[in-house]
Amino acid sequence: MAWAVIAHGAGNDLHAPFLAGAAQGLAANAVSTMRFNFPFTEERRRAPDRSPVLQEAWRAALAAAAERAEGLPLVASGKLLGGRMASMLAAEDPAGFPCRALVFFGYPLHAPGRPDKPRDAHLPAVRVPMLFIQGTSDALASFDLIEALVERLRPLARLHVVQGGDHSFRVRGARRPDDDIGRELGHVAAEFITEVVS
Repeated sequence: MAWAVIAHGAGNDLHAPFLAGAAQGLAANAVSTMRFNFPFTEERRRAPDRSPVLQEAWRAALAAAAERAEGLPLVASGKLLGGRMASMLAAEDPAGFPCRALVFFGYPLHAPGRPDKPRDAHLPAVRVPMLFIQGTSDALASFDLIEALVERLRPLARLHVVQGGDHSFRVRGARRPDDDIGRELGHVAAEFITEVVS
């Protein structure tokens, strides 16, 4: 039905339990997945690459996914940094962006404690449906600002709320494995993808 390409965040790689779970949740709903690493992860560096390098990695991943997908619709998704880079690519060339939708497993709207410097100026240029999956206790995205952002981006943007979730969707006092959380949110993403590509 569709192919979702999934990028990791700044502090993990394609093998992160959350991403493995998300891929399982998507696959259980007929959305095939492909995960990839950014160059800094492959080279075992802690600091992420600069934006042009990350976006080039996204381009290469989408080209590889298009070959595998054999005509099925593509969707770009990612956790934190990975999703933000996909959105920058979509905004840079809306007509040439090969994906039918974007899924953010947590959008890093600002640095911790810096809600005055949002990373959202490019998002109005995105021309595909977007799903923001956000925790209400995410230090990288004050929830009132996320709500306001999604409202400004409607009708292309939607918000799925994880009550009490931090930037990894962990809820204080609720001990759940990351792969379980990812699997549940993969189902959420698959429902959105099914609707927008059908």
